[in-house]
Amino acid sequence: MKGFILYFIIRMFTGSPIMALISVVIIYGLADKFYFGFLPDFTKSFRRNSRIKKNLKALELNPQNAQAALSLGLSYVEKKKYEEAIKYLKHHKLQDNETPNYLYNLGISLMEIGESTEGKEYIIRALDLNPSVGYGLSYIYLLDSEMKSKSSDLDKMNDLEEKIERFSNTQNLYKMGMIYKKLGNKHKAKRLFSKAIKEYSYCPKGIRRIHRKWAILSRIRKIT
Repeated sequence: MKGFILYFIIRMFTGSPIMALISVVIIYGLADKFYFGFLPDFTKSFRRNSRIKKNLKALELNPQNAQAALSLGLSYVEKKKYEEAIKYLKHHKLQDNETPNYLYNLGISLMEIGESTEGKEYIIRALDLNPSVGYGLSYIYLLDSEMKSKSSDLDKMNDLEEKIERFSNTQNLYKMGMIYKKLGNKHKAKRLFSKAIKEYSYCPKGIRRIHRKWAILSRIRKIT
């Protein structure tokens, strides 16, 4: 509603509906960039797409180029194109790669397409090498899988929750809340959303924009 009012005010002053529409888009884009953080960073997307094109060409020229395959896999994880990511992360030249970041990204990609058993193995291997890999998101994937398991272990779930709490931030708390909400535990979900909002209130001003999106989503989910 406010967007329409802003549009008509600008149109009244400029006399041009196209100029008014462009102005509203720019204003909302700037507001999102500096305050909300919901819209994608188009400059980042452009750089990532350029990197993908460069690495696709490099891999075409040299199919044994492991670095290009790895970069492509990680880029597709960023784009949430997990099947494409797996295709490159499982490149035969990367089979001996035991770095935590590689194992983590391959693991979450597999879990995102429903290959939970194999995905969990990679994530656990990544965590064995570096318990901080994924900054808590690794444990969220494992918790989600454990809760959906027919033979879920309450002690294991509690242990994973404790580990997630060590990386307590608005994003992790929101995502953990969503796991419980989807499984019908609304009471615990609301408690986690409340905790996410409280955690956001402690954020230094310099990094609030990074976490604001998750705080806003937590407020919305808390009342729906």
